[in-house]
Amino acid sequence: MNNSPFGKLNLRDLINGIVVAFLTAALTGLIQILDAGGLPTTEQLIVAGKSGLVASLAYLLKNLVSNSQGEMATKEPPTAE
Repeated sequence: MNNSPFGKLNLRDLINGIVVAFLTAALTGLIQILDAGGLPTTEQLIVAGKSGLVASLAYLLKNLVSNSQGEMATKEPPTAE
């Protein structure tokens, strides 16, 4: 896997963060509502959407403080030339 360097986000990290985290959190909320036996209200959909946004931001923050090897709060390893 080719992650972005420490302190930076590449386009792939951005897209993965938004899609995966948002859908996971939002769909989990919707499934819980549907399992309770009803259709979601507008307020419940807003809460599910907000949960997805928060999860996406958390994923992006994690990637921002990780290096290209996936290690958190660690500088880039030296490159062999």
